[in-house]
Amino acid sequence: MKSVKEVMSRDPAKIESDKTARDAAKLMTERGVGCLIVVRRGDNVGIVTERDLVSLVLTEKIDPEKVRVTDVMSSPVFTVTSDEMMDKAAELMVNYKVRRLPVVDKGVLVGIITTTDFAKVLAPEVSRDKSIYEAISRKGEPRPEGPYR
Repeated sequence: MKSVKEVMSRDPAKIESDKTARDAAKLMTERGVGCLIVVRRGDNVGIVTERDLVSLVLTEKIDPEKVRVTDVMSSPVFTVTSDEMMDKAAELMVNYKVRRLPVVDKGVLVGIITTTDFAKVLAPEVSRDKSIYEAISRKGEPRPEGPYR
């Protein structure tokens, strides 16, 4: 089993808490990512995803220039440390029904691990044990209430 630091993406995309939903969408597009860590004065205060923007802004016909990322972000953010093993991260994702975990070491954001990262590592194993892939993909499951809406 690999550690989180062996699989995580480094340099996760961040956005200041006073930015708009449009700013977030633009930054996600520029960086080619599906989520942003929301920061306020250097502290991680939330996470905003493409899904948040679609389900909470676009479907409600809210002007993305007028809504702040803090209005649509999920908080608190569940995190993992880089020295944790992947099975621990997977357990957290399943238990909290989240698809992304920021990686924080000693209070500093150092990366992010996503279900896509797990899929890349587990792809050779999928044919042997499809239950692992199904557990992290949550394909077809309704979105839970609470953090990460």
